[in-house]
Parts: sequence; C-alpha cells; structure tokens
Amino acid sequence: MPLGPDTPLSSKLAVLMGRKRGVDGKTPSSRVIAAATAETPGGKPTMTHQVVNDLLNGVKSNPTSAQLGGLARALDSPVAYLLPGYNGLTSLSVYEEYQDAREALRLIHDLGEAGAAELLEAAREIRLRHGHSDLTVSEVPEPLPPAAEPPRPGRRRRLSFTEAAERAVSDLEGT
Repeated sequence: MPLGPDTPLSSKLAVLMGRKRGVDGKTPSSRVIAAATAETPGGKPTMTHQVVNDLLNGVKSNPTSAQLGGLARALDSPVAYLLPGYNGLTSLSVYEEYQDAREALRLIHDLGEAGAAELLEAAREIRLRHGHSDLTVSEVPEPLPPAAEPPRPGRRRRLSFTEAAERAVSDLEGT
C-alpha cells in the first residue's frame, strides 16, 4: 500500500500494527501497545490504552512528542515515520540503524544533485553485485501477509435495534 504525502497517522499506525503481528497472527491490543510505550520495561507508559485506541482509530491525530516516542518504541519504528510528510519507512529505518548510511548522506551534502545521482548509481551497482536484480525498493517494507484475526473472547457486540429484531424473529422461527 503506497502511502501518499497526506497519509494520516492512523494509516501509518495500521501499517506498523500489521508488521507487529505475533506468532499467533494477532495484532497486539491497545493495552499491550500502551504498556510497551514505557521508556524502561515495567516503567510508566507514556499514554493510556484509550489514547492508543483513539490514535489507531483516527479519533485523535495530534499526539505529544513523548507519546510519539513511546509509539515508535512500542511499534519498532523510527519516530520520524510518525510525523506528517515522512512516509519512507524503509529509508528512515536504514538512516536510524546504520551509522555508515548517515555518513554517506553527510558526504554528499554539498555535492548537490550530481553527488546524489552518483551515490544512487553506486547503490544500484552494489545491489546488482549482491544478487538483488530488483533496483526498486518500496517506501514501506511489505508486512507479513495479513492473517484472519479470530474474534477475541469477551462480551458480544451490542446489536442495533434492527439487528436485535432480526435475531429475535430468527430465533422464534427456528432458522
């Protein structure tokens, strides 16, 4: 799913949640994510599960910088990805993880467009040498294929008046 320049925070969080699936194929709950926002394991979370839920559902879209940092920790993402206009999860991850990548960008800083083009060509040659025939890499790494999430145990969803009436008729008629 390519993300455009106006990608809302809730969409970015959905991408990260899809990548965070457990071995059972389920995405973590908002309580688990909230607990993981703490700076230290077992420490005080930077937000409540309700705030996490509001951010995931798009009800809230302007978290504090501390909350952004906590979400990035919880979802194993660069903080910059959660900011407006920064959609290249792959490049931001490389930038954060590899000191040499940051150094390469600093070295071409004053070389302008020609320097960037040379660096790009060298990177393509290196990819080919390492056996990567595809020269395009997506902005957002492909998440694991989505697994069907079974319903979580708990209280049944409250039915609308129409749904309740249809269920009552169905139960009375035995269908």
